[in-house]
Order: sequence, then structure tokens, then C-alpha cells
Amino acid sequence: MRKLPFMLLAAGLLLVVPLAARPSPPLHLGDRPLLPRAGFLRVLFKAQLALVSDYFWILTINRVGSASTPSEYRDVYYYADLTTDLDPRFSKVYTFAGITIPIHLGREQYTNVEESSAILRKGIANTPEDKRIHFQLAYNLMFFERRYKEAAAIIEELAKAPDAPEWYSALATRLYAQAGDFDTSLSLAMMLRDGAEDEQTREYYARRVSEILQERILQQLDEAIERYKAREGRLPDTLTALVPAGDLDKLPADPLGGEFFIGEDGRSYSSAAKFRLELIKNLKTEEGERIVPKPRVVESHDDPQP
Repeated sequence: MRKLPFMLLAAGLLLVVPLAARPSPPLHLGDRPLLPRAGFLRVLFKAQLALVSDYFWILTINRVGSASTPSEYRDVYYYADLTTDLDPRFSKVYTFAGITIPIHLGREQYTNVEESSAILRKGIANTPEDKRIHFQLAYNLMFFERRYKEAAAIIEELAKAPDAPEWYSALATRLYAQAGDFDTSLSLAMMLRDGAEDEQTREYYARRVSEILQERILQQLDEAIERYKAREGRLPDTLTALVPAGDLDKLPADPLGGEFFIGEDGRSYSSAAKFRLELIKNLKTEEGERIVPKPRVVESHDDPQP
């Protein structure tokens, strides 16, 4: 029985040596770095647990500094996960890891998103008061996972805080619309319009209501265009061509008073709005300016577009 404390002390001393040494590239077991178990460290370093968690926080930062491949950035997740197992209230670790883990592969494709969102969800569970973690998870859901409705719900909740930026509510309505949840988007926009305390805010959300109604129509037009394309093997020359083809009962009116048209990318747009009510896409000129959708031009058609 007397050997147990001695064995624990010996094991603790073995861990003290690497804790004092300069960090080196990690060993791997399969596709993940070989790290000690949090429960084992808590037993060995019960009195020095804060110091040990700080050490693995430093290792987390070092892994980011030395990473150059997607798999090396994925290792950051395991270091951050261990650090926050040792100290679940170490809130900055969640945000730091969540931001740095995803890697852009090109063509709007990202890797390590699952690990990034996992560490952020863990942060929300353990430090729910840190709103930065909530927003970062919403960012992941918006731009990496395209789970717009879940992102909208997070942003809508964040917007309820007294010190929340005013644009949070506007972003939530945009996300709900992009997710196709127009009822929720409209309800939120109308509530914000009717509860506005100044005319400028009231006018802003009154227009947002019309933008949501417009986006709902545009998505319906996109579906009609896709039906026509799947059947005919080409895009319709104009939106009005969808009516005699049976893909639309009639061409709806634009809630913002504009004219609908088919853009160069084969989607529908309105002359009353430069862009659709969706997240900004990375369609930019070489000078960095966002490209404004233009009507599709066809060589020969009987029903010219507006």
C-alpha cells in the first residue's frame, strides 16, 4: 500500500520533466496526437492543476505556430480539448481554437470544421456567458456549414442582450430568409419594425419585410428555372417564358416595385435591389469590388428581358 504514493510521485516527476522542457513535435496515435488523459493529470497534479492547464494552453498556441498542413491544424483541437478538460472555464481557449482550426482548401471548401464547431459547442456548454463563443459558432454555421437557420437562432438570441450591436437583428432576419424559414424571418422583421422607437429604424425594417417577401418569390422563381432547365436542357430565355411552359402560373409582382430577370448565373434577381437577401458571396472584381448581378443576354429570343 505504501508503494502507491511513491509510484504516483514517480509518475508525476516523469511528467514534470517534459513540462519543463522545450515543446517538441507531438507523437501520433493514428491521426491524432498522443496526449495524456485529463483524468490522469488531475490525479497527479491536483495541487498544480492551473499550472498544468496553462502549460497545455501554451502547447496549443505552439501547435498553431508550427502548423502548416490541415492535419497539423487539426491537432490544435486535441490540445485545446485537453486544456479545457483540465480547466473547463478557460474561455479564451475555445475561441482561439475555434477560429484557427478551420483551413481553406480553395473553391470555398474548408476542412477541420467539425473539430472547430465541437470545441465551440463545448465552450458554450462550460462558459455560456461568453458571447464571443456563441458568435463564433454562428459564424461557423453561416460560412462553413451553411446551417443558416441554426445560426439565425443563435444571432437572434445574442441580439436580445442590452449591449448587442444593432445589426445582429438584421443579420438574423437575413439568415432566416436564406434558410427558407420565411415565416420566422417575417415575424422577427415585423416585430422589430413595430417596436422601433425612431422613424429611421422603422423604415429600415419596413423595407426588410419587403425584402423578405421578395426573396421568397426569388427562391420560387429559382425553382421554376431549375424545373425548366431539367426538362428542356437549357435555361429559359426569359422569366415570362416560364408561364406558357407551365413552370409558373403567372409572373409575380415584385414587392419592391422592380422587375424580375434572369441573371448571368442563371438565378433570378430584381431590378429594385442590387443584391439578393442572402449572405455576401465572394464574387468580386480584381479590384475587390463586389460584382453586381447583371441580366442574362441571349442571342435570339422573342420576349426580351427587362
